[in-house]
Amino acid sequence: MKAVVVGGGIIGTMHAVLAIEAGHEVVQIERDPRPLSASIRNFGLVWVSGRAAGPELEIALRARQLWEEIGSKAKIGFRAQESLTIAQNESEFEVMKAAALMPDAHSRGFKLLDRNQVQAHEPVLQGKFVGALQCAQDAAVEPSLLFSGLREYLSSSPLYTWKPNFEVVDFYHDETGNHVTDINGNKVSGDLMVICPGSAHQGFLAEFLEGAPLRRVHLQMGATVPFGASLNHSIADADSMRYYPAFKDLPLDTLAPQEPIAAAYKMQLLLVPRLDRTFTIGDTHEYEEPFTHEILEAPYDHLRSVISAIFGAPAPAIARRWSGNYSQMTNGDLYYRRELAPGAVVVTGGGGRGNTISPAIAEETINSWPQ
Repeated sequence: MKAVVVGGGIIGTMHAVLAIEAGHEVVQIERDPRPLSASIRNFGLVWVSGRAAGPELEIALRARQLWEEIGSKAKIGFRAQESLTIAQNESEFEVMKAAALMPDAHSRGFKLLDRNQVQAHEPVLQGKFVGALQCAQDAAVEPSLLFSGLREYLSSSPLYTWKPNFEVVDFYHDETGNHVTDINGNKVSGDLMVICPGSAHQGFLAEFLEGAPLRRVHLQMGATVPFGASLNHSIADADSMRYYPAFKDLPLDTLAPQEPIAAAYKMQLLLVPRLDRTFTIGDTHEYEEPFTHEILEAPYDHLRSVISAIFGAPAPAIARRWSGNYSQMTNGDLYYRRELAPGAVVVTGGGGRGNTISPAIAEETINSWPQ
């Protein structure tokens, strides 16, 4: 069957990958010459450690398996890069001890490490910290390679067509199938259609998304200059435990109050070493629109101070800063899927977990299609 995928971000592209592998003819549409939105502005993390117990963890674990399978076939920089959530004091370490005893700790690959064990894994970490919570299930891909690698893989199939610079302004269904048109009246049609708009909740989709439990989230991130030594884990600070739902039932009230700047911008440190030895660092969260248009310096100063404390050395200089938006559910669901017409759905709202669970989201869509 012919499937049309509207959207070139990670959720849309994963739908294209899995649809091709299921034997469908696929036309993928993107409004820009190449993806330019949230999917290329994130950490490239496959972050299992922070997922909520139950269905969220289950879909993340399935997605982690799919990421590894896809990474073995496409040049996306996939690596089973474990993470370390660093405890900078005893109260943080006590909460991590509780995390290591959670019923699903083994599924997450949690292991509690003392300072000496952390330094055995990462000798470059010489700062003030007590230990860490290691997660063996976390992984990473390279945002700079992700879409070129997936597009190269997709383009090797005669079933795949990539159609950039096609901004959809209308969708309709009739007895011949599902159709989208652009401002010039050009039309693309398919038996099946999945529309993956990311945070673009307006335009032709506004009527379909009216009243949907969705919001946009604004965040700021950055990239450092290359670091002089190797780092084999992604790094988080204990503020991440306040943010990720996996830890919501732990004694977080025993943690010292956040730094005012971190509390104001709902911050955590996430640091991902890239293949070129730079670090991607972040992030902030802003939930009330209209979002600021300014790239604020104070959050970056905070992130660099946390990095310096953990590394025991000045943090590398920041080379680039950026911001972006993603779409997030507000009712606790993992993501948003709505049928627009027979054989046509809209899929969005993956939130900060969108990159992690994108292949499993796509798999659920493809499994619902007629074979």
